[in-house]
Amino acid sequence: MIFAVVAGSTLGAGSILAADGVIAKRQADMKAMGKEMGGIKDTLAAKGDLAKVQAHAETIRKIMADVPALFPAGSDTGPTDALPAIWTDQAGFDTAAKRADGLADALATAAGTGETAAATAAFAALGKNGCGGCHQTYRKPQG
Repeated sequence: MIFAVVAGSTLGAGSILAADGVIAKRQADMKAMGKEMGGIKDTLAAKGDLAKVQAHAETIRKIMADVPALFPAGSDTGPTDALPAIWTDQAGFDTAAKRADGLADALATAAGTGETAAATAAFAALGKNGCGGCHQTYRKPQG
């Protein structure tokens, strides 16, 4: 009987460690996407090389493709700004992540045309409807 209690405690600790690991990974990925968005903003403001914008957007896309997997059941506690809606509305969250991924793809495509106005509009859409659209519903307010 003592073994069962110890084993159960160990499994519980393992689950907590696993949740902390996935939370740390998703926080790192979100920070990385924020850094990429900052790079896009800076490049567009400086009327810089749109190839850089395209590269940043493609990096965001690569990260976005994995976002739904970074919110498995049980990773809703601990040091996280994720709202419970992620887990209670998984379909909505997945749709929001796919929308952001598609908007990042649209930005990469727009930047690839060499048209600054198109890239700027696509960046605004990604920020408002991609990142912002998801954060508004699925992330604790920052401030």
